Amino acid sequence: MKFLSLLIPLCLALPSNSLFILFPLYLYPGENGAAWNDVFSTIEAYPNVQYQIVINPNTGPGTTSLPTDANIIAGIAKLNTYPNVHTVGYVETYHGNRDISLVNADTSAYASWANYPGANIAIGGIYYDDVGIVDVTTPSNSMNGSIFSYYANATTYARTAFKSPIDIVFNPGTRAPAQLFNYADTVVEFEDSFANYEAQGIIGQIPAGLRGKSAVQIYNTPEGADVGGVVGNLTASGVGGVYFGVDRDYKVYSKVLMGDMAEAVGGQKR
Repeated sequence: MKFLSLLIPLCLALPSNSLFILFPLYLYPGENGAAWNDVFSTIEAYPNVQYQIVINPNTGPGTTSLPTDANIIAGIAKLNTYPNVHTVGYVETYHGNRDISLVNADTSAYASWANYPGANIAIGGIYYDDVGIVDVTTPSNSMNGSIFSYYANATTYARTAFKSPIDIVFNPGTRAPAQLFNYADTVVEFEDSFANYEAQGIIGQIPAGLRGKSAVQIYNTPEGADVGGVVGNLTASGVGGVYFGVDRDYKVYSKVLMGDMAEAVGGQKR
């Protein structure tokens, strides 16, 4: 999905043995990041919860190598003050149909943010959206020559563009071939509504050996939904990441749901 997002980076790797929140922060931050205050306060209230926040200024990093919007800079810099937050920059791939040079140019732009003077807006990874896949039973396909070669190229470039180790996230939004996991640290195996999540039995469809590198992004979460029950099942099954949103539009958030999600995932409120 594509909208507007921003965030923070840290060079710390996320714990591999705990569920983290994969948060698509696509809302414009407002003056000095004020529109993100509910996000900031939730992060502060649950310091034991690990966040991986997707930043997305303009369906990618924007048209300049370094950001020029003071509000975006302020919002990311604020996020980067939290030790439990790790950022990844949004990159569109159009199911493997976007020119790989444009994909890599977006990656280079995010990598350059570490050099921004006057504020820490460094990014800690890349979130590739609209990842092209074939049916999970099909070993390969010929999209852009090879779907696997396309994403192998993109991720190899990313890991060399950044000076420090980074996290790579793929979002096909549905079950992906196991081979794609060779190139990413996290693969979003489900992106759909809460009702469809409950109806489809997603966890049982993900091979046990891949669950630690899998994540689910659940939107249209109704008021009063059993977020804690879903999180408990995900944790017990060894799934890596989760997100609950109130709307399919990731620019719409609920402070109550953010708190419920954080409490279910991690822990005691400060």
